[in-house]
Amino acid sequence: MPSVRARSRRVVVVEGASSGTDRAPGAVLTLVALFLVAINLRGAITDVPPLLTSIRNDLGLSGAAAGVLTAIPVVSMGVFAPLAHRGAARYGYERTVAASVVVLLVGVLIRLGAASVVLLFLGTLVAGAGIAVLGAALPGVVKTHFAERAGAVTGLYSAAIGVGAAGASALAVPLSEAFGSWQLSLGVVAIPAVLGLLAWYPVIRRTAPVRKVPAAGPRVDAKPVAVAPSGGPATRPAADASPWRRPVAWILAVFLVMQTTAYYGVVGWVPAAYEEQGWSAERAGLLLSVFGLTGIVSGLVIPLLADRFTDPRPLFAVTVAGAVAGMGLLAFAPDLAPWPTIALLGLTLGGAFPLMLVMLVRFAPSPAAAGRLSAMTFLIGYPIAAVLQIVFGTIHDATGEYTAVFGVLFAMTLVELVVCLGLNPKHARHP
Repeated sequence: MPSVRARSRRVVVVEGASSGTDRAPGAVLTLVALFLVAINLRGAITDVPPLLTSIRNDLGLSGAAAGVLTAIPVVSMGVFAPLAHRGAARYGYERTVAASVVVLLVGVLIRLGAASVVLLFLGTLVAGAGIAVLGAALPGVVKTHFAERAGAVTGLYSAAIGVGAAGASALAVPLSEAFGSWQLSLGVVAIPAVLGLLAWYPVIRRTAPVRKVPAAGPRVDAKPVAVAPSGGPATRPAADASPWRRPVAWILAVFLVMQTTAYYGVVGWVPAAYEEQGWSAERAGLLLSVFGLTGIVSGLVIPLLADRFTDPRPLFAVTVAGAVAGMGLLAFAPDLAPWPTIALLGLTLGGAFPLMLVMLVRFAPSPAAAGRLSAMTFLIGYPIAAVLQIVFGTIHDATGEYTAVFGVLFAMTLVELVVCLGLNPKHARHP
């Protein structure tokens, strides 16, 4: 019979272990796969606004209902984000990423049959859940495999986000006209999801599943044993404080509310606003392409700069101040220079988000802590931002125009500018 000591042995989870030769996936392979997976983080969201007028006319949606439709993915990104940490603890970040892309693909396929409001909303909800888990899991992947180059790698996958967002919005209307169906146009984003899965498979194959290792002794309060990305033993990190007790986590969450509200305010309402002014749907959709493409530039450059700045506040201040200027032009002088205005918003809002992602890695002492910090921040930030999108739809219904909507967004970017000044670098050293 096993001894009492043997029976009392507990098991602990080992994260980040690699298979076979105990080596982590090659850096280049992982980076390429990360890029192709990250392309899917916005495409299933930004393909809807250019088609919103057609969808509303076809399904009879009110402005408030259209606001709900644009809000669903944002709500999902908050509500389902904590599943990323749970999935990573049980299956590892690599397998959690793959599962999230599969869920996203299922949601996109459901939308193919969106001849009814129910299927359209259901597919959008499922796709949003996949995007939520994927977005919350990627900082953990970066912390695991590229902790020393977090800014550069975050910039890479932020650029992928911009590519996916710009491509989906630019192609939405032309594909809808070519297919004669907005449903088929929405289904095209299934293609990058499949490509992302195929690229990610070798990463999973060369990374062992999370395994449980018996820990000697009857102690039940011992810490989990970690394995470094190289396969060797890792230095035990300091105890991770709960993000809910960290002031910096709340600052990041409030910042995310403001940034996400502004970002999706542009994505969700700019095409419809300019269509109301007489622009064609295709031309208005191209505004979002400019927004996404300029976001690629700042998404690459600003995280790289973050690696060189001990104090991130100057970078935050510059990007957010640019967003204040752009949103002010959109609110008070929308006809003055729409293309440069949208380009400015793409550069600034597109740079602020990946800069925040770098902070999620920098302010976390371990991959697991990065996952928890991401989940907590997303759980607070995205649902509030989503509710505000519904409010904006209601404001439009009440006023019959978008001036008030963009005025509120301008005020929120001003608040965002104040909030970002609280991201003191000392928080990166003291978990």
